[in-house]
Amino acid sequence: MTTDAFRATPLYADYYARVGLDHALALPLYVDERMLVSFVFNRKGRDFSDGERELLELLRAPLASLYRQSYALAQARAALAASGGPAPASASEREDPLAALTDREREVLGWVSAGKSNAQIAQIVGASLRTVAKHLERIYEKLGVESRTAAAMRAVRR
Repeated sequence: MTTDAFRATPLYADYYARVGLDHALALPLYVDERMLVSFVFNRKGRDFSDGERELLELLRAPLASLYRQSYALAQARAALAASGGPAPASASEREDPLAALTDREREVLGWVSAGKSNAQIAQIVGASLRTVAKHLERIYEKLGVESRTAAAMRAVRR
């Protein structure tokens, strides 16, 4: 659509002119045969260049793929929640793997990272050896690791 044709639309008059935007560039993504999603880029001042339009066209397929994956993940989360199953890790838990740990588990992991044995940790935190071992089991499960070394590496890499 030309700039003049765009400015003659009710959408331009009702929205774009009121918020001070001059140009819009839409990128429709056909997610599947039933779903169309669009990204719309707006700009005040100069119009989008041919190079910018070409670059956006190159992003069409990867963006559609990302949207499909995001949509599938949202559906899977909803299905798990509806069935009472465990929810997948949230974005904050993926960004900080230690976010899923309790305060005590983080404390135990800190001592593991410092090279302390289970017996030393039990004495430091005032717990039994069995309790420390149980904390470590839960830490391994939540971090998706199989050893204290791997857990300690996760702690120091965050």
